[in-house]
Amino acid sequence: MFINSEIINSIKSNNISYYVKNHVSSTNDYLNYQYIRDQAPIVILSNNQRHPRGRRGKKWVNFQGCSLGFSLCLKFNGSLKEYLTLSHLVGISIIESCSILGNKSLKIKWPNDIMHEDKKVCGTLIENLLIDKRSFYSMIGIGFNISIPKDLIDFIDGCPANLKLAEKKSDLIIGTTTSVLLKNITLYENNGFQNFQRKWNKYMYAKDKNIILNNSEKQVTGKLLGINKFGELEIEENGRIVNISDINYSMRILKLNS
Repeated sequence: MFINSEIINSIKSNNISYYVKNHVSSTNDYLNYQYIRDQAPIVILSNNQRHPRGRRGKKWVNFQGCSLGFSLCLKFNGSLKEYLTLSHLVGISIIESCSILGNKSLKIKWPNDIMHEDKKVCGTLIENLLIDKRSFYSMIGIGFNISIPKDLIDFIDGCPANLKLAEKKSDLIIGTTTSVLLKNITLYENNGFQNFQRKWNKYMYAKDKNIILNNSEKQVTGKLLGINKFGELEIEENGRIVNISDINYSMRILKLNS
């Protein structure tokens, strides 16, 4: 979908800055400009991202007018170590925002995909830039599939699907997600991660199922138990608990005939 006045107004309601660009390489890349980051918190929107990307440099398929992507830049006065679970807060905030707007069926797939059943409707990319030992910028890119035609969606890798929201609510998803995320970050800073651990486990895709985790060097196979108080995955493998914090693992459900 294209950026319109309803989308802009939903962002303005959060009293934060925003830029709308017709064409950019990617909205996260646009935050490479220091004078843009200095306005944080700020939202970057574009009708056309020429080279949008996901985790590990994977290309995000962005059909102009059919997807909705944006980046939110935040400045944190704390160390990266204090915000290791930021990606969990982002995923939870997307789930809660979509629920507010009429879709209560979504799950979070490790580490950053939002799923409807077994199909991906949204992905995120978080890139951090240190200012000094006690502060950093976080560039949070979020992309929603909104109205990709069926004759195209069947040919896209990764089993995508379109996000279903209540009628005329798609225009509100950026403003609502931004609002919920800012509130959740404040709650985390004041109260810690415990409540968000419970939420993430509630929303977790494939919880209690047998799964396979792969990265370039290792494979883990076992029952997906949830995340622990540190935000690490807990897998039961051959009777022992394996903790995974590496977001470079990809996950799939283990089929009975695998």
